[in-house]
Amino acid sequence: MSGLSEAGDVVTGGLWAAAVEPGHGRAVGEAHGGACLNCGEALTGSYCTNCGQSAHVHRTLGAMWHDLSHSVLHFDGKIWRTLPELALRPGELTRRYIHGERAKFVSPFALFLFSALLMYATYSIFGHHDASPQASAQESARTLEKQVEKLDDRIASTEADLKEPDLSDSRRARLQRRLAEARDDRQELAAASAITADVGQKVTKEDAAGQSVVEQITTKKEFVAYRLKANAYKFSWVLILISTPMMWMLFAWRRDYGLYDHATFVTYSISFMSLLFSLWMVASWIGLSSGIVMLALMLYALWHMYADMRGAYQLSRTGALVRLPLLYGIAAVSGGMFYALVTGMS
Repeated sequence: MSGLSEAGDVVTGGLWAAAVEPGHGRAVGEAHGGACLNCGEALTGSYCTNCGQSAHVHRTLGAMWHDLSHSVLHFDGKIWRTLPELALRPGELTRRYIHGERAKFVSPFALFLFSALLMYATYSIFGHHDASPQASAQESARTLEKQVEKLDDRIASTEADLKEPDLSDSRRARLQRRLAEARDDRQELAAASAITADVGQKVTKEDAAGQSVVEQITTKKEFVAYRLKANAYKFSWVLILISTPMMWMLFAWRRDYGLYDHATFVTYSISFMSLLFSLWMVASWIGLSSGIVMLALMLYALWHMYADMRGAYQLSRTGALVRLPLLYGIAAVSGGMFYALVTGMS
């Protein structure tokens, strides 16, 4: 429930700001005259003609909440123009953005960050409805305690290596980095273990060792889910780096498309799939996870890949259909590499 609690804290902060200063307070530079507070240019309108800063500069808590929603989450007119295009005409959106229609739409990377944050929050809140809180907490606590023990051994071993005489500077630097990473991971796992231990009853090592095969698989699934939650959002940008070169290879003969074009296509596509995954999580939580719903979402995702590639690269129907299995393969390979990356970090 930590994701729900954090979301509640944000909403509460916004309500406090609105209650304390409902009118967003006084603004610095009420009139359009005078000089820009950022660059000193004479003001002739609502914005500076030199640097673009607004003539009205607020210094209130309410304005900070507005900046959060506007600048970080991009909840302005752009997103309501971007999302319909992304859902219904993805290839046209990608092509228009590449060809210069930038001011109308949310940029690919900004949308990617928003969708990744939304997916992380949705997974944190709705991702564990298939088991009782106590059982899930017990399984997670057992696995996390084992991982903490492994990290303690790694930290002790690295500290012993650092005490060896005649260490080269490069090896000392590598060991220090390894030690810092291990300590960070231990702190993260120890905190998660403490939280889960408060929810469910701890079991002894003998009980953990006597788990059935099914219980071991469930425990491993819980740990993988934890690692995905801990690392997927932080390293989600790696998906772009993995997928872009593969897209370049798929269209290497097309000299009119460069790496920027492929990266834009990949980023918008990943953003949509992240949003679709969030929708599926919510649908599952409210009980709409039937086979028909799953099949509909899968077919829609497949159509989206086809329409996105066909429109972005201006392919014929035949050309898009021929390349669709290759695009699906790129998505599968990229997803597999990313999964191995985030779950292998321990």
